[in-house]
Amino acid sequence: MAIAGSCLCGRVRFEIDGRVSPIGLCHCSLCRKETGTGAAAQLVTSRKSLRFTAGQNLLGEFHKPSGFGTRFCRQCGCPMPKLHPSGKVYWVPAGSLDDDPKVPIAMHIYVGSKAPWDEIAGDAAQHVEDWPERPL
Repeated sequence: MAIAGSCLCGRVRFEIDGRVSPIGLCHCSLCRKETGTGAAAQLVTSRKSLRFTAGQNLLGEFHKPSGFGTRFCRQCGCPMPKLHPSGKVYWVPAGSLDDDPKVPIAMHIYVGSKAPWDEIAGDAAQHVEDWPERPL
């Protein structure tokens, strides 16, 4: 069964029909700026597993000179799935999912640069920098 997702205004919608990784929370400063939160909760799925079902023309992108980028709904500003630079997988903001992906929070990354006010709860693995191995 497909996992549905959408933006805040509901104009951009997508479905994932395939495997998804466990959820990772990134605590780096770029993800904090992108989401306005202490950590960006995201999962990964293969490029062929995700398809936009509505509003793809409303997707906007922003890229820093470093290559870091974000994809969002131009109507409501909600972060949306973005293609990994490899072109093989999508990073999917977990908060954009309408359905339960039925996967746990597996890890916290870039905890070495987390905000001083951010408190990490739970017993998921914590990594000072990036994921030790990319899922999917």
